[in-house]
Amino acid sequence: MDSNLLLLLVVGSASVTYIEKHKRLSGTYSQEDFLALGKIISEFSDIVSIPHTLTEVSNLGRQIDNPARRLILAGLKEFISTTLESNIPSILGTRRSEFDSFGLTDSVLLHLCTLTLNGIVPTLVTVDTALANAALSLGYSVIDFKRDFQRSVG
Repeated sequence: MDSNLLLLLVVGSASVTYIEKHKRLSGTYSQEDFLALGKIISEFSDIVSIPHTLTEVSNLGRQIDNPARRLILAGLKEFISTTLESNIPSILGTRRSEFDSFGLTDSVLLHLCTLTLNGIVPTLVTVDTALANAALSLGYSVIDFKRDFQRSVG
């Protein structure tokens, strides 16, 4: 799952009302998006994260005042304790041809798609259509949330 969607998941799990109040989510995502993301996630046996997205979400999650910030970070802590984390070295992301276009985190997410974890090939869930298209062109399993699930906000 990309950083934007993981942030939506963590913030919405703390309280769906925080989605409209969060600096990074307000005007872009809705409570309906959070519910749609929940339905997507429920179809999978495990969620796999990488330190890169967790770090981004930790930093972005702080862009709201307390008490929301405290609850969001507590939710992130709980998420981390209950999901699989794949520690893919950054160098593997930088070696990918997509690194120049997508940067480190997304390149590592693409690398994750090449692995088999617990006998399962990961599905990338992203709101970034360019990243989704790149993953599809490489034959990876991907869900483009923006194209397939997100409702227009505004």
